[in-house]
Amino acid sequence: MKFGIILSAGNQTRFKSATPKALVNVNGKILLEENILRMSKYCDHIFTICSSQNEHFFEKYNHIAISSGKGSGDAVLKALLEIKQKYGFSSNDTCFILWGDCLIEDLIYKKVVENYKKVGIVPCVFEEKPYVQIFQKQDNKIDVLFSKFGENASSGFHDLSIFYFNCEEILKYLLDFQNKIIGMDGNYVHKHGNEMEFLDVFNETDIKAQILEIKNYQDMSFNTIEQLKNIK
Repeated sequence: MKFGIILSAGNQTRFKSATPKALVNVNGKILLEENILRMSKYCDHIFTICSSQNEHFFEKYNHIAISSGKGSGDAVLKALLEIKQKYGFSSNDTCFILWGDCLIEDLIYKKVVENYKKVGIVPCVFEEKPYVQIFQKQDNKIDVLFSKFGENASSGFHDLSIFYFNCEEILKYLLDFQNKIIGMDGNYVHKHGNEMEFLDVFNETDIKAQILEIKNYQDMSFNTIEQLKNIK
């Protein structure tokens, strides 16, 4: 089976709106509904991950409510564990992982599925001074640098907020990552803070993935209302 996970549990620090980012109107359509529609062509089951305090916004969607504030990696891990409990995972099951504050064109899903060869896929665009910089290394390894921590300043690849993995594979490495950084009190301790961020799994484990370069493509993600206005 193919699963889809749409992350919509962020705390919206920079997005000054009472409405969750995933539920804003983009060109006359609800962002989440448009993403579900596009993803449904390639997935058998789609789950929206929301914070427990905002669950009432997502009642009409197939959703998983979690405690927010522990990071995107923690959210994906909790979602995968719940999906596995409900459906089980076979060795060939795969999943799309999508940030809920972006709009992904059908072209990306198509290219990802066509290029998938048992190794994770990270669709990327080339940018000048990207917020997150992703490097392809040998042996299907990826390194990630973060500008907010002063780690990158040059041009390079930036992810498009969507990832594709074998379900068992990404679950294994997220559990490995969690075991590596969780303290005796149940809180996370990492050089990037007290959260378990999804992109750090590439730096902290031996998970394998390949960059899939997407040329002539607009990154349609947003963090602020002003950035939202630029999505067409």
